[in-house]
Amino acid sequence: MLLLADAGSIQRWASADPATDEVLRVWYVAGTRTRRLAAVALPDQESDQPAQLLTDRQVPIRIV
Repeated sequence: MLLLADAGSIQRWASADPATDEVLRVWYVAGTRTRRLAAVALPDQESDQPAQLLTDRQVPIRIV
């Protein structure tokens, strides 16, 4: 589970450089090593952008 509680976390995830951002590197590893289920916790007002990104890439999502 990734917790992206800070405002702007999604922008950081979308635009930061993992070569220079250690937190982003940890998020990347957590997301890419997942075998069955990944959960991402983030503020409701920031859920549209990652949901659209995943949907565009045909990744099944469920927002609860």
